Amino acid sequence: MKKLPIGIQTIKKILTQGYVYVDKTPLAYKLIEGGAPHCFLSRPRRFCKSLFLDTLAEILQGNKELFKDCAIYNTDYDWQCYPIVRFDLYSLPSKAIGQLEEGLKRAIQKVARQHNVTIETATPQEGLGDLVETLHNKYDQPVAVLIDEYDKPLITNLERPEVAAENREVLREFFGTLKSVDAHLKFTFVTGVSRFSKVSLFTGPNNLDDLSMNAQYAAITGYTEEELKKAFAEHIADIAQEQDSTPDNVLATIKHWYNGYQFTRSTERVYNPFSTLGYMNERESKSYWYDTATPSFLIQELKKHPEESISLEEVNATYSELSNKSIIDQLDIKTLMFQTGYLTIKEYDADSERYTLGLPNEEVREAFTESLLKHLTPKVYTRSTVCSSALREQDLPSFFAEINTFFAELHYRFFIDARERTYHLMLQCMLRGMGLNVISESAMNRGVVDILIRLPKTYYLLELKLDKTPEEALAQIHEKQYFAPHLHQGKQLALVGINFSSKTRAIGDSWTGELLDEAGNRVSTLAPSKA
Repeated sequence: MKKLPIGIQTIKKILTQGYVYVDKTPLAYKLIEGGAPHCFLSRPRRFCKSLFLDTLAEILQGNKELFKDCAIYNTDYDWQCYPIVRFDLYSLPSKAIGQLEEGLKRAIQKVARQHNVTIETATPQEGLGDLVETLHNKYDQPVAVLIDEYDKPLITNLERPEVAAENREVLREFFGTLKSVDAHLKFTFVTGVSRFSKVSLFTGPNNLDDLSMNAQYAAITGYTEEELKKAFAEHIADIAQEQDSTPDNVLATIKHWYNGYQFTRSTERVYNPFSTLGYMNERESKSYWYDTATPSFLIQELKKHPEESISLEEVNATYSELSNKSIIDQLDIKTLMFQTGYLTIKEYDADSERYTLGLPNEEVREAFTESLLKHLTPKVYTRSTVCSSALREQDLPSFFAEINTFFAELHYRFFIDARERTYHLMLQCMLRGMGLNVISESAMNRGVVDILIRLPKTYYLLELKLDKTPEEALAQIHEKQYFAPHLHQGKQLALVGINFSSKTRAIGDSWTGELLDEAGNRVSTLAPSKA
């Protein structure tokens, strides 16, 4: 069984050291041979942009034998060797005035040393222009310029506007140089998360072809369903055997948690590659990408603009909004959330030419909601010990009194177009934030209760409804025998039906339940306190 390429961004290591490779060379071939000579790709962090850029570099350097097991090997590609100028702006220091400019000059000199040429770098733009022209003359071949994570110096400094403004000016002059050396260029490929205005990338005579929402390149990064099944078949089978399950069940879990990304009008969705590999490695469905993709800047923007409404269910947008070029001090939350991967395309209506956006999958949905609760409504967790104590003492009236207080303190944005699943998720994140051992429906097989809370002497099974009745919810627990897997484990079982009101945005006294012993016999009725 091949190794999982976790954290590996070099194609040579993957192809020569026994790692799984999802073959993206057909799209690389199409891009180099038939695409525009200057391209830009926006994708969220950790979506294999760097690996694809490295793949382009090896192809453009003519390393044919490296790709002997890939689709491009059997094409008519001519495998010419072009000089490569490559920069990774993610790794350059840029959090203080002057750092980015000095970092770019050092990066240019490093590339020059790799090619054994000498150039002057009084400024980054002069150094880049001199480097490209010198390499063209030395090799008698046009130059390929590959730039990864161009916008990192901007996104990193959203809370330092003076640094962001200077970095934008440095990048404007740096990228402006590419227009002046166009005659010396074979190919330009730039990656980033967001499209920022005033950095010379998206204006001028050699305007970059933005591939971000081009349906032909919908799966340029990320894993399609077909690619996942083919490349990871052995790993999926091994996980299924370990979990006493089936490959189809394992795939369903991965899909629920990590699929759902759609970047173009094409209906083809892709899996988050970073999270998919994390699941394959740890064999546990949890947040991998969200925690490492550092959404702090997005949370800060939401805190700065509380008047902006973002539904956790559906957001409508036009193409111009989604492809908008952001202004550093006037960021559009909808655009930012789409470009950074927290919203994705759910549907496209050709008649109205409008997109419907939503949270892509369970990983983002759960983690993003929990982040919003913690950062936008911090008081929600201040009385968590009261709730957990009430549950330990089986005092449900006190527990629900606190829960209703929590919901009353929530920011209104949580309830915009809210559906049953939204209320479910908010309650689940609240309970988890209290330090309770919470298992949600999404983390288990179908046919289970919405939320399971495990405490030392009691298991709580909560079934949730919206604008119905708590009796309906409790009846569903009994009808589907949700409690059966938890019998005879030395625990009492509290079965609780809950109804949320969309009008009051709370539970109120709309709950009911009963307490069972470990054998499933009713011990007592659980009900709100009578006034």
